[in-house]
Amino acid sequence: MSQPKEIRTKWEGLVFVCRKCTKRAGAEDLRRTLKDGLGKGVRIVRSGCLKVCPKDRVCVVAGSGDGMRCFLVEPGEDADTLVRTLSGALGRSS
Repeated sequence: MSQPKEIRTKWEGLVFVCRKCTKRAGAEDLRRTLKDGLGKGVRIVRSGCLKVCPKDRVCVVAGSGDGMRCFLVEPGEDADTLVRTLSGALGRSS
């Protein structure tokens, strides 16, 4: 199996907004607000549960610059290779 290929994106940053928190807090317009406020260079993505679950708030995770890496992963990729690659990208030992 080959290593996942790292690519460069055009984004200046990436923001994950928890879909479950957004719905529960009645903040369905938050994604649009962030998108309009942060501009084209930042990608806003609805995510699954981020396991923070703040009461009456919305969990948002953001990254940019060297702290953000993006990989293309082939279907059927060897899980161990993928985990090692992503662990390294996150600065963790595998």
